Amino acid sequence: MIDSLRGDVIGRYGVTPELEKFSKTSYVFANHLVNAAWTRPSTLVFFTGKYASRNPVNFWDYPTPQNEVTAFYESELFPLPKLLSQNGIDTVMVGNNPFVTDKNGLGVNVGFQILHEYSHLSNDTPQITKKSLEVITSFSEAKKPFFFFLNFNDPHKPYTPPSGFRERIKSDEIMEERKRDYLGEVAYIDQELSVVFDALKKKGLWDNTCIIITADHGEVMHPEHAISPFTGTNTFFGHGQDLFLENISVPLLIKFPNQTTSTIFKNRTRSIDLYPTVLELLGMQKKSDIDGESLFPIIRGEETKKRLYYGETRSTQGIGIGDDFLLQRSYRFHELGRFWEGGVGRETFYFYDVSKDPEQIHPIRFLDISEIKNSELANDLKTKIESLWSRIRLTEPNLTRYTIRLNPGRFNQGILKAVARVNVGRIRILKKNISSCLEISHSERELTVLWNSDKSKQLENKTKDSEVVFEVYPDVTFPSFHLFQNDLEITNGNLGAGSFDLTPVGCRLNCETLYDSPIGAPRPTNEIRMQVWRSGNNKKEYVRSDKLETDAVNILRKQGYIQ
Repeated sequence: MIDSLRGDVIGRYGVTPELEKFSKTSYVFANHLVNAAWTRPSTLVFFTGKYASRNPVNFWDYPTPQNEVTAFYESELFPLPKLLSQNGIDTVMVGNNPFVTDKNGLGVNVGFQILHEYSHLSNDTPQITKKSLEVITSFSEAKKPFFFFLNFNDPHKPYTPPSGFRERIKSDEIMEERKRDYLGEVAYIDQELSVVFDALKKKGLWDNTCIIITADHGEVMHPEHAISPFTGTNTFFGHGQDLFLENISVPLLIKFPNQTTSTIFKNRTRSIDLYPTVLELLGMQKKSDIDGESLFPIIRGEETKKRLYYGETRSTQGIGIGDDFLLQRSYRFHELGRFWEGGVGRETFYFYDVSKDPEQIHPIRFLDISEIKNSELANDLKTKIESLWSRIRLTEPNLTRYTIRLNPGRFNQGILKAVARVNVGRIRILKKNISSCLEISHSERELTVLWNSDKSKQLENKTKDSEVVFEVYPDVTFPSFHLFQNDLEITNGNLGAGSFDLTPVGCRLNCETLYDSPIGAPRPTNEIRMQVWRSGNNKKEYVRSDKLETDAVNILRKQGYIQ
């Protein structure tokens, strides 16, 4: 993995002779997109085959709170390095990627048996190459199957190429000095790869090894994208703040053992597809529910469909089919922390036809798909957008949902009122199952359900349960629940939490776990009672520990993540 290597660099500027040579004996996937736009979520996509939102580690803020780390180990049982190690394959990582270890509060351990991680060094590339040669020698002597993850951080910013490498650029393009420095680092890494490749050949490993070359994300270099329309952040010569093609389009080259010819595929491929491809290569079955599909049907010429693209990064969700891309400013996966304090703004859509606008600088903007009905947009555009959005309900099963059920029981006089409140984000009603005697009202941060006994007198069954399902958007705080009888709040004994209908009296720490529903909805009661339960696969704690140690802060600062 070559950090920040854009998909349009190889063969274009004269700085990639080794990669060009490699591509002549490998499969070249010319339309390859990553499903996340900065290193940690993108790396986890590689190693799980799942979209970033499907594992517990946030892709919004840099720290990984302990509850996220613990949840990752409990839910992600088969990350690729761990799965291969369990099947007799030696797994080793050499590189600069602070997010594949849990030792500094920035990431999680994905299961490498041996890990040489150099993000603490200022000049890491020479040490990465040196250690790689040692590892290759050990592989040749051991004569055992191995999985070797080599992760160069260059050409990640800050761009500081060694002397002489900028001079290798061959282009008439008028370019910024930062781009020259970036391409100089690409030239540097290309030369380092030649050293690694030579070692594989000399040690007799070249012809019986599958080699995959790719990147975790691209880099924003178009002036029109300098200020992200999704986060408002200056991301010029950076990444992680949008899902524009220049940020998600990266190389993918795969050389199989004894391969001597090249084939170029123009099919859309995604980084979620690498995990199942490696498993099929090794004749192994997947052990978890993944989102990716093996690339072998494309290689064998059997695939006729167009693979759907879906991506996530800070404040952005994006989907694409063919040339149609729909990006949305989204707060869906936000986390309280360094960069966000809970405000939810306008969630604008941006539609692009990249066959006509390949640089994505002339979007059609709108706030809601429904507004297209009376807009100036053509009917075929509306159809395209609805088709795109209807095909992506990927994260819905994982969303945290809350259900309020109001059981009026023998309540015969006045108003019974259930209230849910949040102090961050907003409440969004998802489903209502109510009778005529109920009224629902809600503001951004409060939901109220009223039972009016005067309206219920004619009902034979006054204990008929009525339910309202809602989410807290984004899911960053646990709501408080209250029950009122004629405007007087009644005790917690009338609040049943979770599928076991527990009473959370006296609970002060992590009380939200009482509300989980592992066995489904509780039984309705024949008494004055409010029942509340939480469902969904991403149930979580809402207290974040965002204090980073000095070493972690220095790593982020050195790599240009923070100032």
